[in-house]
Formats: sequence, structure tokens, C-alpha cells
Amino acid sequence: MGQGEKPAQQARAQRTRDELVRALSRLLQRKSFEDIAVAEIAKEAGVSVGAVYRRFDNKDALIPALFEVYEDRLAAWFGEAGGVVVDPEVGLRASLRHLARASFAFLQREAPIARAAFAQARQRPDLVGEEWSALLASSRDSFHQLVQAFGSEIVRQDKAAAGGAVAYHFNTAFVEKALYRDEGVGALCALEGDDFADAIADMAYGYLTTPDD
Repeated sequence: MGQGEKPAQQARAQRTRDELVRALSRLLQRKSFEDIAVAEIAKEAGVSVGAVYRRFDNKDALIPALFEVYEDRLAAWFGEAGGVVVDPEVGLRASLRHLARASFAFLQREAPIARAAFAQARQRPDLVGEEWSALLASSRDSFHQLVQAFGSEIVRQDKAAAGGAVAYHFNTAFVEKALYRDEGVGALCALEGDDFADAIADMAYGYLTTPDD
């Protein structure tokens, strides 16, 4: 084998791997991860079943790659959304609404892959690794950043606890509504889109601006 062949083979292998992950992402638009067969992934990618198994031991071995896709899309969205608005001139309520609208829109747009990522993070934490914990920590830190930035408006005494409570409130509400709307408690609320996001933001605003008992 020539010295130049190995890098070429590695490049082809990487392209095939990437196409398999993209094929899985497309299939997730139509069905759940559990219902997708390896043969379907191969067909969608235009490769043989053997090509799948040469790069992944089994379908579960695709889970870390799936999570990488979700992380990449989340990072891209965070950059597009401008992160957390922390300009005191904007105000706490407007900042919460900005974050709520952007977060809910992202989860709705990426619902198929987000649903799979969330499910696998719970069912197969051994395959996801530390990435899930890092995502949760990043979400918590974002809310702590917002709480600290608007400390003059927020009257809760324990700012760290307040940030954690709002992070939980946002994530739980948006995950239920965007990812499990037909099978969970998200169906209890008739509000949709920005109206729903604004309601969740306003609930958080009321909590943060209500004094402790």
C-alpha cells in the first residue's frame, strides 16, 4: 500500500461515517431511534449494511455520534441567538422572553434529533458520557449569568438557587411542549409558539421578582 493511500482511505471512511450520521438524522424525522433498523440507515445513506458495521459495532454505537450532531446544532443556535441577553437596559422581562422564544423555537425546529438525544441520555448514559452533564451545566450557568446580570431587579435572596429554579422551569416546560406535546403534560397548555414562550418567561419573571416569604 502506498503512503498516500492511507489518508485517502481515512478520508473516505470519515465521509461514509458522516453520511451514516446524516442518514440517521433524516430517518429521525420520520420515526423514533428505537424503530430504526441498521438496514434502513444503510439504505438511506446509500451504502451496504456491511459498511455500517465496519464503522459502528451496532446501532447503539451511533448514539455518541447522534449526540455530537445535537451538540453541534445547539452550539450553532446559541451563536445565532446571541446567547443570553444581559444588557440591563433591555430589562429582565424582555431578556427572559428573548431567551424563551429562541430556546423554544430551537427545540421545535430540532425536535426529532433533540427527542432522540434526550431519550438516549436517559436510557444509555454510559454511551453519551460526560457530554450530557456538560450540556446541563452550560444551561444552568447561562441562567446564573442572567440572574447575576439583573441582580437589581431580582429580589430572591439565594441567587444561585433562583437561577437553578428558572433553568429547570424553562427546560422542563420547553422539552415537554416541543418534544412530547402529544404524549405528555404539554397538551395541558393550549398556547403555542411565542405566546407559550412568553408565558413561561413571565412565570419566571414573577418568581424572580417576588420576595422570599
